[in-house]
Amino acid sequence: MKKTLKSILCIALVAVLAFGAAACGAGTETGTSAPEAAGQTTLSAPEASAAAEATADAVFPFELTTYEDAVVTFTHVPERVIAANPNAGEELMALGLGDKIIATSYNNAQVAEEYREEYESKPSLTEEGQPSLEVVLDLDPDFIYGRSSAFGKNGIASHDTLTENGIMSLSSIEGYKLGADVEDVYQDFYNLGKIFQVEDKANEIVDEMKAKISAVEEKVKDVEPVKVFNFDMEMDGGAYTPGNNFTSKLIRHAGGVNVFEDLEKTWNTVSWEAVVEADPDIIVINDYSGTPLEEKIEQLKTNPALSGLKAVQEENFLVITLPEVFASARIADTIEKFAKGFHPDLFAD
Repeated sequence: MKKTLKSILCIALVAVLAFGAAACGAGTETGTSAPEAAGQTTLSAPEASAAAEATADAVFPFELTTYEDAVVTFTHVPERVIAANPNAGEELMALGLGDKIIATSYNNAQVAEEYREEYESKPSLTEEGQPSLEVVLDLDPDFIYGRSSAFGKNGIASHDTLTENGIMSLSSIEGYKLGADVEDVYQDFYNLGKIFQVEDKANEIVDEMKAKISAVEEKVKDVEPVKVFNFDMEMDGGAYTPGNNFTSKLIRHAGGVNVFEDLEKTWNTVSWEAVVEADPDIIVINDYSGTPLEEKIEQLKTNPALSGLKAVQEENFLVITLPEVFASARIADTIEKFAKGFHPDLFAD
């Protein structure tokens, strides 16, 4: 009888200790979850999936107005995406959407190094220009994202035509808006965040860009802006260069001024005499496929009309790639790069 009582007491003690251990384990991996311990409701995987679908159902359908005032209706989260330009691919991959990209096009420049391996693993439809609509339809995409050139007269098709073929599409605002600025790139990310239901990530990217740009602006706020000539390529006996466009705004944020920013068009051809008259302090050279960078530099150095320019004599050149000055998560880095090139003394430390 004593032995039996002793056994019962031991069993009771073990039970009490086990209950205490379980209570202490609340909120850990092996115990009750923290939300449950706090009286919050948690969802199982099927319930969470259903909740996500319900959220998506609440969002879709919605409309966005894009290039040429086309209205595109978004009915679901895209799964088969074509990135119609390198910078468009960068935006998508920055949002963690690289696995949804089934093909890329117009690959006339390299994407950022952190995305390069993933981006170049995708099938490339073209290096110059855009593929035909027939080629695109064969791939059965449900979304195409790119610059407005992807949807213009020499592009894949208009947004309206793509809609008629059951394909959602969107143009990056920076590519077609006169006088586009960084806020337009932020809106690109907000739009993509809504389309793909990754709004938290979009907000995170935008907040990081805003912080970095503000830091650069604070450093250059009291300096005299340097005069900048952005040389894209030779054209019609002169130079092809940006006017009232996004590059000009990036230069402004970095403590510079594009000597041709007052030209009303986003891109313009100017005479070499106009370049000489503007007398830039520094020349920003666009590097992409077509004319090699070395050839562009040689064109500037051997052009008799430019021989008197101090920027040419001292080879005060700053090289950029197109994705650096197109909409992407890199625009804050570009502004910092410009500022360091324009005002190196401010960044000596």
